[in-house]
Amino acid sequence: MRKILCVLTIAVLIVSCGKKSTESYYIPKDAIGVMYVNLESLSKKSSDVDFKDLAINKMIEDRAPKEVQDFMNEYLTAENIDATFRKEFILGFVSVDRMSGLGGLILPIKDGKSFENLIQPMLKKMPQLQKEENVGKNDSFTVYSTDQIAIGWNNETALIIGAKSYAGTELADLTELDEAKTIYATDYYKDFFDTSKDMGMHITSTPLGTVMNSLFTMVAGMDVDLENNNITYYGSFEDDHIHTETKLKLNNDFQSLLGYKSWMTTDYDSDLLNAIPENPSILMKVSIDPVAFYKHIEGLQDNKVLPTEAREELKNNIRRMNREMKREIGMTGEDLAGVFGGSMLVALKEGEVVKDTVYNRYSFYSESNEAEYEIVDKKTPFVYTAISIKDQSKFETLMSIIIEKDAPMKTKGKNYYQIDKDFFVVVTDGVLFMTNDETKADELHANGKLAANLSNFEHKSNLSHSAYVYMNPNFSEISTDLMSGLSSIGNPYSSVPMFTDFSKDANKLYTEYFGENHYFMDVDGMETFTYTKGEGNSLVRMIMYSDAMVKEIAKMSEQ
Repeated sequence: MRKILCVLTIAVLIVSCGKKSTESYYIPKDAIGVMYVNLESLSKKSSDVDFKDLAINKMIEDRAPKEVQDFMNEYLTAENIDATFRKEFILGFVSVDRMSGLGGLILPIKDGKSFENLIQPMLKKMPQLQKEENVGKNDSFTVYSTDQIAIGWNNETALIIGAKSYAGTELADLTELDEAKTIYATDYYKDFFDTSKDMGMHITSTPLGTVMNSLFTMVAGMDVDLENNNITYYGSFEDDHIHTETKLKLNNDFQSLLGYKSWMTTDYDSDLLNAIPENPSILMKVSIDPVAFYKHIEGLQDNKVLPTEAREELKNNIRRMNREMKREIGMTGEDLAGVFGGSMLVALKEGEVVKDTVYNRYSFYSESNEAEYEIVDKKTPFVYTAISIKDQSKFETLMSIIIEKDAPMKTKGKNYYQIDKDFFVVVTDGVLFMTNDETKADELHANGKLAANLSNFEHKSNLSHSAYVYMNPNFSEISTDLMSGLSSIGNPYSSVPMFTDFSKDANKLYTEYFGENHYFMDVDGMETFTYTKGEGNSLVRMIMYSDAMVKEIAKMSEQ
């Protein structure tokens, strides 16, 4: 474990010290996952950070084994790191279609001697390693290996390989790959490797599909193509925000099973904004076509990718469901889907502090059969949900049927219902509104919209995505309030004060370093923007936030 810590520390500190990477030729074509980290861009963006002053270094000095401390102080200095590694790209990969399956890191180095000098103290602590010289491409690699791990290098590149077995042989083989067997022979890698990004990752199902297509058909009975499903991820630290982008490309078989291109939409009913209070801490928006979604599910009964038995069972279930729905509410599944417009908004805002009785479920009952309890302050966030109604007449018919069946609800007024103690439902023209905030439910019922609503939301243009999530800086506190209402966090009998205090301090730290969050999702993938606050670019702020969190964790562990 200590040796692994040393290797990971090296990888992290390289950043503190790329161009197109020639090291990519060491990645096999059958890799299911590849990644890169742009050392050059990250090094420039973190140049204002003094890594020696970070709390993690202090923690290592105080708590790491002496051999790790000595290694870092004597060998893992900024000067040695800078003299050993080129600031280009760290590459990583995972492969399953080789002799044993393997994964590895590929590091750009300035020369073999410097790298060997850097890691030699660590190698000496691992006497079980076997040393081979003059192996691999052009007999230029030196390799130290056990059966499951190998470290090898020449004058330009170092490889760290983990494998189930034969790690040294795997490493040597990777250095001699024909170009047709490298990652460059795939149809995605050249486009994936974007040097303008700080990091990237690509996952493909093709190698698994090559191996498992026939087996999957035999075992699962599905004639599905497992190849050519790809996920691409990029991350970059910009001046005032962290940006990530995820792209999804599925083959025809998987697209036919999920059908998301047919039912994911971007339209939304703007009347929903009138039912949501202004300045939410968290806002979520989803747009789908309910009828298209129902038809997709119905269409799966004719999708030959699915086994015959599954399609037949689905057909029977749909037929049974429609028959029972027709009898109960006078509608089929498609009719019910057509009642709703398909757009929905959900918002959370800070709630009010109320008194709540919390019982000690671990206490023994007294002779009077009364359990121990305590009155505590509890703050549950207000939650607001607005769903668009497409067919008002059918919806009113549906509600009347529900009421006739003695549903557990209290009628507070025309199209205004109370369900349970803190759950209210209001139906306006085209909007189904649900909340635990009685004041806002009363206002919407009386006026048809809220006076201070979301119609002037400053990020309204972002609602044009199929799915959108907005979180303001205090969302972490709202999330904690929500969880405390659902778990033992706010229960004095089952919560741990140390963790409760840590949660509060962590929330304060987050709001100090981070601002708004925006998440977009459409048919082709997802994009996120996390804004930062304070001096320095987003990478600097992320490092400073992580350092502050390490200090909080250290403080908690001392209690």
